[in-house]
Amino acid sequence: MARYTATVESSAALAADTAFAWLRPVSTAGGKLRRITVGVLAGASVPTSQQIELGVARTTNAGTTPGGAVTGAKLDPNSAAASCVFNTTYATPPTLTSPDFYKVAFNSQSGADLPFELLEEVIISAGTTDGLAFINRTNALPASHKLVLSVEWEE
Repeated sequence: MARYTATVESSAALAADTAFAWLRPVSTAGGKLRRITVGVLAGASVPTSQQIELGVARTTNAGTTPGGAVTGAKLDPNSAAASCVFNTTYATPPTLTSPDFYKVAFNSQSGADLPFELLEEVIISAGTTDGLAFINRTNALPASHKLVLSVEWEE
């Protein structure tokens, strides 16, 4: 299976319980999430020390009018183009399952790097209506603070 990576940033001062990134297939191909790396940027200042919680939820429809598409970069240049895309905006976002199937808690002055390898597999179902949403949970980000999210997946 080929591997791909993409990075997105949230808007500044992202509210609590707000989705800011969606990874979904654009064809009938599925995939496996292999790594989540997340941290906080605070503009030109030191990040305010705050507990952050990133939720990951499955989606059950494709949403309407996706925007901010980030195409996955090939980790192996000999691979075919990615079949999944990372979106950062929607007119109507995909519907989330509840509760989040995974949550990552970290301090805004550090970050988190979580591999999903071997027995820890997160499957992205084959089909254009399924995918994963990444949500800022619990606390709103302070002014000028953004979440930076990198994901790695294989398909």
